[in-house]
Amino acid sequence: MSERPKAEAHSIAPETKGVAAIVGFLLFVELSSGFLQGYYTPLFSNLTEHWGITDASITWFVTVQTLAASVCVPVLSKLGDIFGHRRMLRIAVIAVAVGSLLVALAPSYPLALVGRVLVGPLAVWLPLEIAIVHSRLTQTSARRAIGMLVASITVGAILGSVVAGVAGGLSSMTMILAIPVVILILCVIAVFVAVPESTERARPKIDTIGFIGLAVTMLLIMGGLQVASRQGFTLTAILLIVAALAIGTAWVWWEKRVEAPAIDIRIVTQPQLWPAYLISFVLGMMVLGSQTILMTFMGAKPEVAGYGFSFAPSQLAIVTIASVAPATIASFLIARLAKRIGLLGVLTTGLVLAIGGHLMLIFLNGSLTLIMIAIMVNGFGSGFLLAALPALIAEESPADSTGIATGIYNSLKTLGGALASAAFGMILAFFTLEGVGASSRTGYVTIWVVSLVAVILALLSLATIRKSRPVTTFVSVPEE
Repeated sequence: MSERPKAEAHSIAPETKGVAAIVGFLLFVELSSGFLQGYYTPLFSNLTEHWGITDASITWFVTVQTLAASVCVPVLSKLGDIFGHRRMLRIAVIAVAVGSLLVALAPSYPLALVGRVLVGPLAVWLPLEIAIVHSRLTQTSARRAIGMLVASITVGAILGSVVAGVAGGLSSMTMILAIPVVILILCVIAVFVAVPESTERARPKIDTIGFIGLAVTMLLIMGGLQVASRQGFTLTAILLIVAALAIGTAWVWWEKRVEAPAIDIRIVTQPQLWPAYLISFVLGMMVLGSQTILMTFMGAKPEVAGYGFSFAPSQLAIVTIASVAPATIASFLIARLAKRIGLLGVLTTGLVLAIGGHLMLIFLNGSLTLIMIAIMVNGFGSGFLLAALPALIAEESPADSTGIATGIYNSLKTLGGALASAAFGMILAFFTLEGVGASSRTGYVTIWVVSLVAVILALLSLATIRKSRPVTTFVSVPEE
């Protein structure tokens, strides 16, 4: 995409501070976000013993946080547009810190789940931070900052997993769970002391009915997909999803008619944004929906299932690094690459790499060397998309709606991952080998073909993006 004058894009004030001054502490905040996301998973066996629960029950540790995030992201990001993105970021960081503290001190599992609900706002940190950097930095600097923020999440996730592995040997589970709390307290200090406020505001009018309708719709659809991922598309899952569609349809009708909607449907459907949102959904399928698929394939025993490489947990960690490391590098590179070929070029590159990686997974999955190359190729593709998508959405959205526009991106990515997890689980179950208990190779290939088709459709949608400029009305807020 070409550079646009700041007055026409987002009416951003001239950049008075360097990227480091604006983004430095935000990088620590996102590093902490990644740390928290990567910290708990290696500790699941410890947590089941600590609270005396089953392996099936521990899945709610993730589920309740995902459900809370589905509500928090659109609501808090929109409130950030109205009342200030730093203000909402402060609230979100405090909520996550309190929730993590409650998890660390919880004597029972139900109380720990309450803490995980409070951790839900973790997912809105990045949209709020993107709104801040777009308000404070020039276009090129903002792109570089977003790439750095996304890269910080991936680095933090690796760091969190490593620290959890080391801390897992401690005798006190409370001490183990207190480690993220210490980091989050530093985050609270950072956002109160060193993070600047954004400079634009939407009209200070809250669409209460719209927010409630959106929250109920997201809870129903995410709840239905969570049920489907565990039990298949049972009657309960179908009823939840149908109810979500019905309420969602009524919500859209309302949003199109209210004066100051919770989410302006015109923003989501405008020609330069809807393809980006479609790609966000597909990205969720690729990154979130396929997380366990590759792990079970690599861990399968070839003498039993006819595929796989008998990878132990320690070797599966290498698979994760092979995916995450290229994504981190790609995120750091988007500003330079976008300067040469534009953000649309970066998105095209990411999708083409994803197509290549999926083709290798489909046809060359019998070779360990080639499948590791495929994982790395997909990692680079995902990294370009993870950094370029929020940058594009922030640039093409109205200045008074940057928070909610990027918040929708995060919500759709999560929704894509949830839907893919449910659908992919059913595909594997359909192709289960009799007497083995594992899916056939055909099941995995089918999943990769479905993902490939989705990526191709996402690539084709890029051709429809128009280089039109959004019209915006906002209130400029004096710098604090």
